[in-house]
Amino acid sequence: MRFGVIGCGLVAQVMHVPYLAELPDAELHALVDPATGRAGELAARYNVPNVYADHESLLADAGDDLDAVVVLTPSHEHADVVVDTLGAGVHTLVEKPIAATPADAERMVEADAASDATAMVAYMKRYDPAYERAREAVEELDAVDLVTAYDVDPDHERVVTEVYDLVAGDPPGSFLEESAARRRADIEQAVGTDDDRLVDAYDFQLEHVCHDVNVLRGLFGAVERVDHVDVFADGRYATAHLTYEGGVTCVLETGDSDRKWFEEFVRVDGPDGMVTVDFSNPFIRNAPTELRVKRGREELTETVRTPSYEEPFKRELAHFLRCIEGEAAVRTPFAEARDDLDVIVDLFRHYRDADG
Repeated sequence: MRFGVIGCGLVAQVMHVPYLAELPDAELHALVDPATGRAGELAARYNVPNVYADHESLLADAGDDLDAVVVLTPSHEHADVVVDTLGAGVHTLVEKPIAATPADAERMVEADAASDATAMVAYMKRYDPAYERAREAVEELDAVDLVTAYDVDPDHERVVTEVYDLVAGDPPGSFLEESAARRRADIEQAVGTDDDRLVDAYDFQLEHVCHDVNVLRGLFGAVERVDHVDVFADGRYATAHLTYEGGVTCVLETGDSDRKWFEEFVRVDGPDGMVTVDFSNPFIRNAPTELRVKRGREELTETVRTPSYEEPFKRELAHFLRCIEGEAAVRTPFAEARDDLDVIVDLFRHYRDADG
């Protein structure tokens, strides 16, 4: 299966390119990045034969030789790329979040519906072995009283530069300026305000909290109601009270920090027990996620499991290949990712209207 990787930034270099190189059924056929020097250096590292500055050139020159792409551009550029790749019949895996605006997300859903190619969103936490086991553990609880989701990012750049030898990019200045202006306009349109604090907060949370929203969707279904939202600490932190299908109550806490450790967990409390999934830093390869289960009213049992050191990013890519071959169903479809984006937009609009 011949792959093109569109976008050669951090997640491409740390996860997608190395793992595609390892998978026996995948062949790295082309790398695409406006910083062609970065793409060229990566291509030399991984013996990739083709380098392009944009996805249009990739499809025009190598479209007939291409089976699949992984789209790793900034999220506000996803729709333009994905509509073209699916229109060309190329199987497409796109990084989360699906887009920056609901309108672009809808364009992508429509492109998926019109194409025979496989389309999937790269929510890697859904492929974490501990998370997969957590679903079974939650179902074994008598009931769900409260869900707590906590996710605070560190300064990831300081962490990853200690661990990986990354190739720096130097795209044209005009490209960066145009991209930044478009992203700002898209965010203002999505949130319905030009308030700098809310725009900057959405800019971060769009990329960050989408994981939590999707992880919770996989466990509890759709959000039925947004009950309360607060954005504070200069927009770096937010909390929300959400009601999921069946009346499940969730407290979501999410933020951005300068600290050096990563912390993200989902805790499910029931009348007879508790299930906690404690996720590892997503940028550190093969760092295992921990699953903790406590049960008992009179006698306490506590089990801590580390089901596997398998890397969720690699398992996600392998699942995408199985979907292409018709051996598995897409677990993270475009339509659900669009709904995740709608939840994030609703959170900010709810706060905007209440703050008013």
